[in-house]
Amino acid sequence: MKNYQIAQKIYESANSLVYRGTLQSDNQPVILKILKENYPSPSELNRYKQEYKITQSL
Repeated sequence: MKNYQIAQKIYESANSLVYRGTLQSDNQPVILKILKENYPSPSELNRYKQEYKITQSL
């Protein structure tokens, strides 16, 4: 996360944190979702992969 400047936490769930920030190299705004667990279950990983694919298509 050293390449990102975190501006604010915008959401927290039992499993993850979501932050608003910027990519330091070009000041692009970003949303970062960080897992609280180091080793999520296979079903959690699948859910996060699906979320990523949906977000990519927006």
